Amino acid sequence: MNLGDLHKVWEIKALKKPGEEEAKKFLEQIAKQVQPIMRKHNWRVKLLSEFCPSNPSLLGLNVGGGLQIKLRLRRPNRDWDFFPFDQVLDTMLHELCHNVHGPHNASFYKLWDELRRVFLSFLLLSLFSSSSFSFLS
Repeated sequence: MNLGDLHKVWEIKALKKPGEEEAKKFLEQIAKQVQPIMRKHNWRVKLLSEFCPSNPSLLGLNVGGGLQIKLRLRRPNRDWDFFPFDQVLDTMLHELCHNVHGPHNASFYKLWDELRRVFLSFLLLSLFSSSSFSFLS
């Protein structure tokens, strides 16, 4: 087994409500997108789950330094109205920062900015390495 395989999201769980399968696929895509960052930082998340807190401005929660990350995927009281993927992905990056920094201080925001830059570089690298850009080689 490749040790890099340990640094990932281990389990995914969506809420049992309309659109549950779509929500699970959404979470799976989020987990897949952040896995290179998790490998780089040796982070593991046991459970990535959807949640719907009563506070409508709460978009994510990190429990136990990465033991569980909870993400709000849908707008309050609208089961089929999912937030844009990039917004939820940014929330996931935010929550991953809490694996290292609890409070929202300068160190936290510095790491969050770094994760955003790294993610964009991974994204650009994957775009330019796809066959659609083979004329560049």
